[in-house]
Amino acid sequence: MKYSELYHQAKQIDRLIDFHINQKGGLFVPQEELISLILQHFPYLCVENSGWHKVVFNFCSEENKVVLKVGAERSIESDHRAYKRVPHTIRHQFFARIFWHTKYCIRQEYGSSAEVAVEDLECFKRAVYKYGVFDIKADNIRMINGQLKIIDANSTRLPVPTILRIIDELRSKIPKRLDFHLKKITKQFLTT
Repeated sequence: MKYSELYHQAKQIDRLIDFHINQKGGLFVPQEELISLILQHFPYLCVENSGWHKVVFNFCSEENKVVLKVGAERSIESDHRAYKRVPHTIRHQFFARIFWHTKYCIRQEYGSSAEVAVEDLECFKRAVYKYGVFDIKADNIRMINGQLKIIDANSTRLPVPTILRIIDELRSKIPKRLDFHLKKITKQFLTT
């Protein structure tokens, strides 16, 4: 297994989060507490980025662009499911490689931020919609080894390309706050 030492540390993070959830009650650890908790126990990690559902950690001393994403179990499983939806033969043309995942962690290539042309974004969307993968945004595409690749997406139970394309087109035209609420509703009904 690649990055096996970090895999064992990810399992420790899982136990740490489970313990924290049991102590405090609730569904998951708030993001600020999660960052504090992990940095307290793993000081060699630093926050690379954070989004709505996951925090991206990297080694402070390295420019390594393979990161550890930490988030709620449902969020991690959603990333892994979207990645697995695309057939293995073409998966790494479009997706950043995922090496492994645990309950709350996922080890993935991350690369560097990149400008994504509208044509490239549409190409990505068309390529993966037929597999039930959606929510492809320019923010979720990064440059990895000279190629643009998806680092975050969602998937549906059944591939419904036309409906998903319409949802993405409509989402690009609505205010951010409304987009946030629609994303929650869409996830609830479309993901497994």
